[in-house]
Amino acid sequence: MLYFAYGHNLDPDNLSQRGVSFSRVCTGKIRDLRLVFHKPGEDGTGRADVQDHRGSQVEGVIYEVPETSLANLEVYEGVDKGHYRRQVMKVQTCKGELECVVYRAAKFKSGLKPSRAYLAQLIRGAEIHKLSADYQSFLKSFATAD
Repeated sequence: MLYFAYGHNLDPDNLSQRGVSFSRVCTGKIRDLRLVFHKPGEDGTGRADVQDHRGSQVEGVIYEVPETSLANLEVYEGVDKGHYRRQVMKVQTCKGELECVVYRAAKFKSGLKPSRAYLAQLIRGAEIHKLSADYQSFLKSFATAD
């Protein structure tokens, strides 16, 4: 199954640490969404989510993940507890338009900021996958909670 990662899981080390089997397919972007940090984390900081926003786009990486590994990832992401929900979305890639699983937050809180360490993992993932320079600059522009 194709999985579009835009947040913490941009960094492949995070998937490996969670025991998720995956292989990188390519990078991509979803139009009319923007990256936000309004999903409350257990530590009170903001976690990544994508929000409808005409004219914006979110960049990320597409991984091929077996369904059993995706189930493990859903446990970590708290899908069963109502933290995130699975949605299939069309992602624009160099290989054409691909339908991918995307996780979107189900609970929100305004005014949250990511922790410095959390944001650093997004930036590291963006660098590893060579997301656009503009998008990397965008990620580096976020203020952090600490």
